Amino acid sequence: MRALIGCSSVIALIAFIIGFAVSLFISEATWTERLMMAGMPAAIAFIAAFLLSIRDFTRHHTVMRTVRGHLLACSDTSDEHFLSSRPCDDAALLVETRKAISRFFDVPAVKVGRNVHLLRDLHVDKLEPSFQFYVVDSVISSQSVEPKPFAFAMVGLESIDDLTKAIRKVLNGFDSKNPTEDAHEA
Repeated sequence: MRALIGCSSVIALIAFIIGFAVSLFISEATWTERLMMAGMPAAIAFIAAFLLSIRDFTRHHTVMRTVRGHLLACSDTSDEHFLSSRPCDDAALLVETRKAISRFFDVPAVKVGRNVHLLRDLHVDKLEPSFQFYVVDSVISSQSVEPKPFAFAMVGLESIDDLTKAIRKVLNGFDSKNPTEDAHEA
């Protein structure tokens, strides 16, 4: 709640500064009138930002609670059964992705099955960008590579396997060097 009030206050402060700067161009206004002209948009901006933040927080919390409840209702799947249900290219990265998803939703890893659908079951489209930042960054930081800036999109990803393959592409991009880096090292 403090963060919501703090962010709303920053937005209100910016609106106040802009409103006060504009009020300086009105030559016949008194200082009290200028403060009132700046204060009204600031108050409106604060209320709007606060209400929108509350709405977004409530939606996010509701989706997280729903998905968590769904995952907790699922049957347990051991790592061996999780990996044996379908062939995979990178078992270690797949298990790490599973662990990151379980930490994001605060459920045991055995509750995240291989057949879970990212949109239908986990509602990652409603949890963007927090899901992407947490899960992708968590998996990348668990690997022994030096992270670099990267682009990542959840578009077209439907399963944990798809997500793992996309993360593998990012990791492979870290391993390859730019031609400009080669020139600087020579």
